[in-house]
Amino acid sequence: MSTELIEQKLAELERRMEAVEAKTFDRKPKGAWREIIGWEEDDELFREAVRLGAEWRAKANAEGR
Repeated sequence: MSTELIEQKLAELERRMEAVEAKTFDRKPKGAWREIIGWEEDDELFREAVRLGAEWRAKANAEGR
């Protein structure tokens, strides 16, 4: 493999890595996770998932005693 080809591939990898880092390390404001996962206050499925999770944790903790 020629030096020129290696340099081209390295430059492409650097560009791709910069794009990944820009997406990964983009700082979102507090609470932005709600927007990312599509959560809304009036979301019945979300409330049910929270309820079931709490129920499961309570049962798991009671069994662990």
